[in-house]
Amino acid sequence: MLTERAARLRDLLLFVTLALLPSIAVGVLGLRAVEGEEAAQRREAQSALDFSAERLRLRVEQALAEADVALAAARFGPDLQDAERTLAGIVPPFAAPLLLDRDRALALPAAPPASAASPASTPHCNTLAATFTTTKNPGARKAARKELLDLCPDVRGAGGRFLYPVVALSNLSESEAPALVAWIEGHASSLAPGEREATREEITTAAALGEALRARALLALKGSPSTRGRILEALRSEEAATALRGGPDRAGMLRFRAPGAIFVLRALDDGRLAGLVVLGESLAASLDAGFPAMQPGERALFAPTVSSFGDLRGTTLLSPGLAMHVVPVDRTAIDRRAARSRRVLAAIGGGAVALSLGLLALLWARMRAARRTSELRVDFVSAVSHELRTPVSSVRMFAELLESGRVEPEEQHEVFEALARESKRLGDTVERMLSLGRMAKGRLAAVRAEADLATVADEALLAFEERFPDVPAIERAIDAPAPAHVDPGLVRLALDNLLDNARKYAPDGAPYRLVVRRADEGITIRVEDRGPGISRRDQKRIFEPFERLDDKLSRETEGSGLGLSLVRHVMRAHGGTARVESEPGRGATFLLIFPGRKG
Repeated sequence: MLTERAARLRDLLLFVTLALLPSIAVGVLGLRAVEGEEAAQRREAQSALDFSAERLRLRVEQALAEADVALAAARFGPDLQDAERTLAGIVPPFAAPLLLDRDRALALPAAPPASAASPASTPHCNTLAATFTTTKNPGARKAARKELLDLCPDVRGAGGRFLYPVVALSNLSESEAPALVAWIEGHASSLAPGEREATREEITTAAALGEALRARALLALKGSPSTRGRILEALRSEEAATALRGGPDRAGMLRFRAPGAIFVLRALDDGRLAGLVVLGESLAASLDAGFPAMQPGERALFAPTVSSFGDLRGTTLLSPGLAMHVVPVDRTAIDRRAARSRRVLAAIGGGAVALSLGLLALLWARMRAARRTSELRVDFVSAVSHELRTPVSSVRMFAELLESGRVEPEEQHEVFEALARESKRLGDTVERMLSLGRMAKGRLAAVRAEADLATVADEALLAFEERFPDVPAIERAIDAPAPAHVDPGLVRLALDNLLDNARKYAPDGAPYRLVVRRADEGITIRVEDRGPGISRRDQKRIFEPFERLDDKLSRETEGSGLGLSLVRHVMRAHGGTARVESEPGRGATFLLIFPGRKG
C-alpha cells in the first residue's frame, strides 16, 4: 500500500506526464508543419518568379508597342543628326536606335571614328585642357569647358584619359546628354578598362540622363562586341533578309525578329528605314540599369537561351536568342524564414509546456474555488435556517399563546401585531429565496409602469424606519418629481436591501443619507453611510451571490450574501447599473443609475 504522500506524488507525476503529451504532439506536428510550410514557400516563391517573368515580358512588349505607336507618328528630318534626336525620344531603354539608308546600309549606330590623328590634338586644345583642369576662375573654367566640348572631343589629359566625358559630366545638362552618349558609343572601344569602369560609375549617377540614354551608354561601356557589329550580324540573317525583301505593311511599318534581335522599323518617305532594335547587349544593359522595374527583392538577368539558366522557373523568352530570367536578390530568404518558423515552433513548444504545467495550478485553484463554493452553500443554508428559525419560532410561540388562552384581552392586540410582523418577516425571507431562484434562472423580470422614483424612495425610507425605529433619522435629498418607467416593488426591494446593509455593516456609520437626483442622462439614487468602507478589491465581488466580506464585522453579522446580488439584478432588469464608491475608513456610497427616457 502506498502512503498518502507517495500517492500524491504518483498522481502529480501522472498529471505532469499527461500534461506534457500534448506538448510533445504539438512539437512533432509543428515540425512537420514547418517542413510543409518551407516547401510551400518555395513553391510560392517559384510561382511568384514565374509571374514576375511574365510581367517582365509583358512590360517589354508594352514598351515596344508604345515605341511602335510613337515611331509611326514621329516626323524625321533629312539629316542624320535630326533622325538621331527623334529616335532618342522614342527608343525604350532596352533598345538601340536604328537607321538604314536607301541602300539598306547601316547609318545608325554610326561607325566609330577613324583611328587617324584627330585635329583635336592641337596646342589650343591642350591649352584648354590645362585651363579646365587647373584654373579656379569659374568664368574661365566654363568657357574652357564649352570649347573643349565643341572643338576638342578627342583631347586627353595628362594621365592619358579622354577628357570629353569628364568635362561633359562635370555639369551635364539635358541638352548635352545625347552628344555625350553618342561620344561614348563612338569611343567605348578606345577606352582603357579602368577608364571605362570610371565612366560607367559616373553615367549611373548622372541625373540629366534619361533611362533610354543611360541604357545606351551603359551598353556601349560593357566592353562586349560593338552594337553596330551585332546589328549587322542580325541584318545578315535569313529572317531579316526575308522581312526586308517583303517590305513594310500598309501603315509603312516593318516588324520582324531575327536570332538575338527584335526589329521595329518605319519606312520614311525618302526610302530610309528608321526605328529600333532590341539586342541581347541592350537588354542586359537595361536590366542592369533597373528597367523595367522589378518587384522588391527580385532582379532580372539576360542570357541568349532559356537553357542558359539552370532553373527554368522564372524564365521568359522574347525571341530566339533573347531570354530573361527573374531571380530573388536574396536566395537565403526562405531558409531564414524556415529558421524563424522553427524558433517560433520552439517558443510555442515552450509555451505549451508552461501551459501544461500551469494546468496543475489551475486545477488546484479550481478545487479551492469548488471547496469555497461548497462552504458558501453550507453557510447559506445555515444563514437561511437561522433567518427562518427566528420568525418561525416567534410565530409558533405567539400561536401557542393564543391557542392556550394565556394572553389577556388587553394584550391580544400587541400579540397580533407581533404575529403579523413576524409573518411579514418570514414572507420577506421566503420572497428573497424565490427571487434568488428566479435570478439564477435569469427570470427576474420587471413589471414596469410610470412611477415617481422620488415617491418610491420616500416610501421605502418610511417602511425601513418603521421596521427599525431605533435607527437614527435618515437624511433625505430628493429631487421631486422624478418620473421613470420602473417596477416600484423591485425598486423598493433594492433600496430596502441597501438600507438594511447599511444598518448591518455600518451600525456606527449613521446618520445615513438617501439622495435622488434627476439629470438629462437619467436618475441616480444614492445610499450613503459613514461606516468602515469597502476596499477596492472587494467592490466588484460583493455583488456576486453568497459573497461577503471576510472582516470580523461581516462574520459577526447575520446575512446570506444575497442582498447586493438582488440589487444588481434589479438594476439589470431596468437596463441600469448598480455600483459602489468607497474607500476604507471613509464610508460607502451605493449608486442605482436608471437610464433616461428615449425620445
